[in-house]
Amino acid sequence: MYTRNVIIRHVPVLACDDCSNYELLPCMRPVLKKCVETLGERPSRRSFSLADHHELAGMVREVFLRPDSLSREDLELQIETEVRDRINLLLDLYSFAEQTEDHEWVENIRERLSQLSAMLPELNQFYA
Repeated sequence: MYTRNVIIRHVPVLACDDCSNYELLPCMRPVLKKCVETLGERPSRRSFSLADHHELAGMVREVFLRPDSLSREDLELQIETEVRDRINLLLDLYSFAEQTEDHEWVENIRERLSQLSAMLPELNQFYA
């Protein structure tokens, strides 16, 4: 049912060059599952981007949209650098949001940090 009705774009996956298999990044599973559950049992025809629901998916999409033609190793390094830079930025914003006592903003930043933090061990495992 989902195959014919719903298209989910910008889903980061791990691809094996040797066997041409691909696998969803483990840290994406909970968010993807949550998105699918919100569609209900009989979703209408629609398309959405996981980049709108997951911090890392958005960042990976941004890196791939850049006009630079980077090698695979450079892409991996760029993504890892972007993740670390975004975490630092979000930590600064988190501190400011707490000072202003904006609880909704604090929660939003906490969720975004959680998504990125879950990816760090995976980066180390797959890029080592």
